[in-house]
Amino acid sequence: MGFEGRCRVTGIGSLACTEVGEALDLVFELCPSLPYLPQLPRLSPHEGMNEQMYEGLPGLARREGKWRIVQDERFFLAVDELFQQYENPTENAGALSADRSAALAPFLERIRAEGVAEAKAQVSGPVTVAMSLVNEEGTPSLYDAVLRDVVTKHLALKVRWLARQIEAAGARPVIFVDEPFLASFGTPFFAWTEPQQPREVIEQVYAAAPIKGTHCCSNTDWTIFLRSSVDIVSFDAFGFGENFLTCREDLVAFVRRGGNIAWGIVPTDPDDLARTSARELTGRLRAMVDKLARYGLDRATVLRQSLITPACGLGSRPAETGRPAFEMAAAVSDALRSDIEL
Repeated sequence: MGFEGRCRVTGIGSLACTEVGEALDLVFELCPSLPYLPQLPRLSPHEGMNEQMYEGLPGLARREGKWRIVQDERFFLAVDELFQQYENPTENAGALSADRSAALAPFLERIRAEGVAEAKAQVSGPVTVAMSLVNEEGTPSLYDAVLRDVVTKHLALKVRWLARQIEAAGARPVIFVDEPFLASFGTPFFAWTEPQQPREVIEQVYAAAPIKGTHCCSNTDWTIFLRSSVDIVSFDAFGFGENFLTCREDLVAFVRRGGNIAWGIVPTDPDDLARTSARELTGRLRAMVDKLARYGLDRATVLRQSLITPACGLGSRPAETGRPAFEMAAAVSDALRSDIEL
């Protein structure tokens, strides 16, 4: 069975909370039908989006102020084990410890207790993680074929493990592979110039997810995602809605094959949030949906295949921004769901 967003509210990744209970109360109150596992970087630096994914990565070392992958004897032994686990994963292959995700165990308990049908988690994608790590010569790991393969398989195991935990708790897993670094695609900061290059790498991690999502928090070449097998493309609709809608043919094909759009219509910048209202954001989003309808898509279908989210994670924002951002997303969701009686 395919996935339908039905204008439900969910989150992107991080929250600025420093208490697990506070974070989960917010998530289950304001994202009740698609709760998500929050990353809490203010509780621990190990919950930063890249740092969270480093756990268990072969050869990882901190040298001269940078995270590196050191290819020594231990590295090759660990890689051999990683590749074996990738082909025949054991129960704990790719596990996230409580040190890396303090909210995970209580999140799963809340899923069980509340009988949630679907639940979301996220990992940082292979482009973003591999660009955050360099090899011994200082070259980003993404451009080293061996290290790129190591990072990709490592992250695929994380996705598989997270999906199994959510499924065991009784919910259908929705796993996002987030790629904020792809905001650099097409700039001098990124060496790859063809969309299929990052797409082929990310696809290897998507493949491990039952329901596949992705997020990029700025503008990029959206064909990287729209032409992939992903089920949900999440983007900052508040800041980059018009850029996204320029991909007319690809958007039409994506929606017609059942793809969902996660509209990050609620700004996370506290000043922008204070200057807007749910009514204004609803109007802006309706206008974007109407534009897709003018492309030949059925308006009701677009709304059924939509999610409503903040524009990005909230972990770097003031703690008091989280609740009003999600309350505004919930108000936009209610308005749009009433449009087609969802």
